[in-house]
Amino acid sequence: MHIRIGDVVQIIKGKDRPQTAEEAKKPSGEVLRVDTRKRRVIVGGKNMVWKHLRKTEQNQQGGRVQREAFLPVENVMLFNRKTGKPERVHYRVVNGRKERYFKSTNTAVNE
Repeated sequence: MHIRIGDVVQIIKGKDRPQTAEEAKKPSGEVLRVDTRKRRVIVGGKNMVWKHLRKTEQNQQGGRVQREAFLPVENVMLFNRKTGKPERVHYRVVNGRKERYFKSTNTAVNE
């Protein structure tokens, strides 16, 4: 997968995608978790759902808590801060190591 923990992404499909031109120039958030088997990611502060908690000894009250839910990895793209928009990512081998780079600007992702 081309998305890793800590990457800055923009959501391109679904209810949390940018609705205006101003929002489209900013990233949606940072990737908090990645599930490679199910090809899903959690983006901080996006795709919030209500989780109902049962009463336990640690949680005497119980109740409802809002949490981030998983998104399909196909619905997010890596955000390029230099160009200010989401872009495609490709791989190349540099000094024997695999490196991710943005296709349009030909620059490494972690620069």
